[in-house]
Amino acid sequence: MSGITLLEKLDEYEKNPQKRGAWDSLKIKESVLNSLSKILNSRQGGSLSAPDFGMPDFTNIPGFIDLETYTDFEQSIKKVIEKYEPRIKNLNVEYIKAEKRFFLLKFKLEGNIVLPDFVIPLSIQTVIEPEGKIIIKN
Repeated sequence: MSGITLLEKLDEYEKNPQKRGAWDSLKIKESVLNSLSKILNSRQGGSLSAPDFGMPDFTNIPGFIDLETYTDFEQSIKKVIEKYEPRIKNLNVEYIKAEKRFFLLKFKLEGNIVLPDFVIPLSIQTVIEPEGKIIIKN
């Protein structure tokens, strides 16, 4: 998969037929961020065709979280993104210690959106809220 999704391409072609075949890096990055939001806000087991699609339920974590737990979270995020968002390469996921709010989990994601003709650097943060919703901050 490269660029934007098929449905996004069809929608774009309908709006701007003269831009057929042209790459728009902002639209591609927006497409990847939308995809990441869908992946990260889905719960594993919610898809019959892909039971491992989405994230484990972080709302059931114990009160005490150690360094190994953060490493497990990092690996879970990386694994699901690498499998279900193939446009991202060289992904690194790193836990960020939250300063103020106790029940927030923050992660920094860095990598590249790799396309046939060029590479778009990607650096975002995710915030996992207490109820389990994951917000992507560009």
